[in-house]
Amino acid sequence: MSASASPIKYELLAEAPSGARASILHTRRGQTLLPTFMPVATHAHVRGLTMDEVRESGATICLSNTYHLLLRPGVEVFRQFGDVHRYMKWNGGVLTDSGGFQIFSLPGARDITEKGARFRSPYDNHAHLLSPESSIETQQAIGSDIMMVLDVCIPSTSGEVETRDAMERTHRWALRSLAARDAKKETGQAVFAIVQGGVFKPLRTESAGFLTQHDGFDGFAIGGLAVGESRELLYEMTQHTAPLLPKHKPRYLMGVGTPIDLVEAVNAGVDMFDCIVPPKMAQQGYAYTFEGQLRLTRSEYRLSDDPLDPTCGCPVCKQHSRSYLRHLTHGNHSLGARYLSIHNLWHYQQLMKRMRDAILGGRWAAEYASLREILAPVKGRYRATGMKDGVFELVTTRGGHRAVRHTGHGEIMHPVGPWEEANRLYVDQLEVEQRLREENEEPLRILDVGLGAGTNAVAALTRFTKLGADCRRPLEIVSLEHDLTPLRLALADPEGFPFLQPWKHSAEALLRDGSWEAPNVSWRLLEGDAVKSVDELDGIFDLIFFDPFSPEANPTMWTVDFLRMIHARTPRHGGVLATYSAATPTRVSLLLAGFHVGAGSSTGTKGETTIAASAKGLVKEPLGERWLERWQRSSARGPHGGDLTTELEAAIRAHPQFARQP
Repeated sequence: MSASASPIKYELLAEAPSGARASILHTRRGQTLLPTFMPVATHAHVRGLTMDEVRESGATICLSNTYHLLLRPGVEVFRQFGDVHRYMKWNGGVLTDSGGFQIFSLPGARDITEKGARFRSPYDNHAHLLSPESSIETQQAIGSDIMMVLDVCIPSTSGEVETRDAMERTHRWALRSLAARDAKKETGQAVFAIVQGGVFKPLRTESAGFLTQHDGFDGFAIGGLAVGESRELLYEMTQHTAPLLPKHKPRYLMGVGTPIDLVEAVNAGVDMFDCIVPPKMAQQGYAYTFEGQLRLTRSEYRLSDDPLDPTCGCPVCKQHSRSYLRHLTHGNHSLGARYLSIHNLWHYQQLMKRMRDAILGGRWAAEYASLREILAPVKGRYRATGMKDGVFELVTTRGGHRAVRHTGHGEIMHPVGPWEEANRLYVDQLEVEQRLREENEEPLRILDVGLGAGTNAVAALTRFTKLGADCRRPLEIVSLEHDLTPLRLALADPEGFPFLQPWKHSAEALLRDGSWEAPNVSWRLLEGDAVKSVDELDGIFDLIFFDPFSPEANPTMWTVDFLRMIHARTPRHGGVLATYSAATPTRVSLLLAGFHVGAGSSTGTKGETTIAASAKGLVKEPLGERWLERWQRSSARGPHGGDLTTELEAAIRAHPQFARQP
């Protein structure tokens, strides 16, 4: 079969400078958007899920295994039913692994020669020979859309001589597999070669060079990784190998992996993935979210009414709380593992979509940094720079951003990146620029609750300056803060906080004198306990940047009483508040304080934030009946710092936000 007659088509749509690619894979089963994650249907089913549930997650192609299907149910079954698609009622694509990994994993129960691998079935002790030719024949009977060549798998700890021998045999078997496919009449099935070479870069280069000179291969896989080597070596080998493969054909990293592994591999230019991790980790009580990995057996979720991930559209997140899922997993109920499996698979598909959209939108670099920060293991999410003052220190996050960390409770200010979050969550979401363009003699007044390192205030000041002559309204900012150490630390690190440098003299004046002003703009500081400082505020504020530490670390600033004080300083017709928290108690507290409350835009760490306003019409996505029904079923419905009394419950129900329209 010539390269021009390939049964699949790879359509590259966009490529980021790092090599990350967004594309479409066309097979006889339709289109698959790349990058993609293939759920593992080893035995013609995905563990714990129906194929309808797999389809609903967004998956369009899954992986089955030749070794297992050869033994059970056997090739004659697939010949009887037509193919594996009809057998398991799946109308999407199927990629079949050759079975090499499973055979070579059999301890002392196989004999490998140039001809192939001889082994005995663990079910009936029947002898089998799996050769490159018989592997292709079996895959043709199974009827997969993409077949893998038979390769030689060895531990990643193997020496260079052993690794070379395995690689060269893989090359010979790959050509025999290709010849076996082409020897029969056209079946519409593609065949992928597998690059080997262990953890030796010269061997990886040699393997890729040998295989890619044969145009008959429809795609290329990177094999022999995720089999014992460190995560650093996995990334290093992937980054080295992916660019060696043709741009006009799909690239597949076999058996990988965790969400952060997928992010790193996509960044290197890989298109396709498979792994047993989503259901396997679900069985151990783990759920993947865009706030990090959750272990549902932990007691902290016992009273949590939150969904696993507020950004997730899976049926589990729509219907069940963390508390209920914790109850199921803590009791080892099988339904718990099943629910977490559904959610984890949805998460993987959403991660793929999020990466694909970022590549297509030309914003991959920012999304890559954001995802690394969110999804990286907790250990190693940051490293200290050595600059420290009191309970605060400067750290470099996993995404490469400099940030301020409180060493007492461990929270990091703007962990995804101070400048990005300040602009997206506060300045853009509250439409600061649009408001400054409006002709108005009255100043736009911003109350900055939680000055921190000054990032939010400086983001607004920067937007004011950039508008130049288009700015038709004065700007006033009042910041509340009880500890000015974070701002001093940030100003002392111009390389880590470059966006502060144009405002260095302004910030120093603020620290020294408590205020700074220039024509049509002023910045004032109220230092001390914010709960007491609110009484010193003069006038009302159009916008509230509400950015204190979390309710756990700073409980007094999230209470209904304090938020009522903030609400009293907003105009009835137009005051709007933005905050990073989307927790149910936060929204309950805001509602009880008199605000109209709605869903805010996502940031790197939060799939959803919160917007609150003094008038309902200012909230674009107000909480509605669906939220109210969920809240009413919750076991944790109270505001921050208090229980939900009968009176408070009645107040929530009677809130004008939930009044039905006549």
